[in-house]
Amino acid sequence: MNELAARCPVVAIDGPAGSGKTTIGRLLANSVGFLCLDSGLFYRAVALAATRGGSDLHSSADALREARALRLEFVPDLSGRYAARVIDCETDITDDLFSSDVEQAVSLVSRIAEVREVLLDAQREVLRGGNVVALGRDIGTVVCPEANLKIYLDATLETRVHRRWIERQGQGNQADISDVRDGIVARDRIDSERATAPMRVASDAVTISTDGVMPEEVVERIKGLMVERSLISAT
Repeated sequence: MNELAARCPVVAIDGPAGSGKTTIGRLLANSVGFLCLDSGLFYRAVALAATRGGSDLHSSADALREARALRLEFVPDLSGRYAARVIDCETDITDDLFSSDVEQAVSLVSRIAEVREVLLDAQREVLRGGNVVALGRDIGTVVCPEANLKIYLDATLETRVHRRWIERQGQGNQADISDVRDGIVARDRIDSERATAPMRVASDAVTISTDGVMPEEVVERIKGLMVERSLISAT
């Protein structure tokens, strides 16, 4: 076990869009007193900066410039809507990270190898700060392959589309469900086919289907695995 894993327990939760990572990760982190770190927020912040600044989303140089300019801080989200609130240069940008423009742009910037390298360092720096539940698509395979416990959440496409559509409705976004489906299908394809850090199941991950299961049930199962591995005490 390397320095990172030895200094603090890390629970890695990976999975595709709509699999329940944010809800389950936030509930788990709150339950065990860990920080919840959603790696997707880093990439959304780059996409937001690029769209606001008129950068070319297909330009590695433009995206890299935006990534290097970020000065992100993460604080608890008291509303319970997000894994955390994101502060960039003292400005809360959390709500803007989930706009339709960012949704369309995030996969484009996330497949740029140079951007991933910059954000990889930023994510690992946060992981070194304390006990963490880390959410993403490559946490257990790339960001923290030494994680003490790796979980891969999955669900059918229909379930994931419905969840994301309900989420958009709650945010006041009246997107057509067919558009939501197209977006998730495209995101799945890009995430799984990109040359750098593609989304895949770590060989030592525990795969959990979230179809028809309450988030609290999944959290309890993960907590049981944490107890088995002496990451938390049995209560």
